[in-house]
Amino acid sequence: MEEALEKALAGEGYFAFPGLLLVRGPDALSFLQGQCTRDLRRLSGPMGALFLNHRGQIEEAATVFPHPEGFLLAPWGSLEGLRARLKRYLVFDRVELLELPLYRRLHAHGREEVAESGEGAHPAGVYPLYALLKGLPLLSDIRGELPQSVGLLPLVDPGKGCYLGQEIMARLEGKEVHHRLVGLRGLSPSQEAPFALLLEGRKVGEAKRVMETPFGVLGLAVVRKEVPLGEAVEGGGGRFLVEPLPFEEAAWSGRRSSG
Repeated sequence: MEEALEKALAGEGYFAFPGLLLVRGPDALSFLQGQCTRDLRRLSGPMGALFLNHRGQIEEAATVFPHPEGFLLAPWGSLEGLRARLKRYLVFDRVELLELPLYRRLHAHGREEVAESGEGAHPAGVYPLYALLKGLPLLSDIRGELPQSVGLLPLVDPGKGCYLGQEIMARLEGKEVHHRLVGLRGLSPSQEAPFALLLEGRKVGEAKRVMETPFGVLGLAVVRKEVPLGEAVEGGGGRFLVEPLPFEEAAWSGRRSSG
């Protein structure tokens, strides 16, 4: 696994995620336009998109691919979760949601594509650690957060027409949000995330994910912007240093933690 991690961090190989959702039918475009944060009329290749609730918080996320019959959605979470999210808002729309046995290939250098097989991919268990080191949050890390608070504002097309959560996005346009996504480096043992993070007894954020790595305990958190990098915070029975993302270990060349 460490060999696969080192290759992925060097930009070699790809990860493969099974199961894509084909959204097709006469109303496919208008339906998806009303659901996601991207303007699909501009779609010419893979495009990351967020699906928000009425408070502007992230519920689901997917990579959208053009398809001759409509749109292919590769979920960043589970296929079941994304399908359920879309079905909740299907009323009179002439839209069909069809699960296909295809794969989303995410190359370590960033390119995404649709494939019929996941053969040759890095082990699936490597991806959470790879993503953590690179500062790429999983859907579970960002669900319930505003896109601006987790560095995903580029996935919200400004000026796009009406979609769920658009009113909040428009209200926040040009305004600074109070939180940001940061890294955590463990200084002492803690419980499993999520848990609140405290600075001098005051809640300043939440640890989203904490895990053992070859470099010690690392994690992702959403904290208030006034918490400076390098500050020590407490939570979950442990202490952590707040660090910038990606972690310096994302440039790994076989190093290990001495701890």
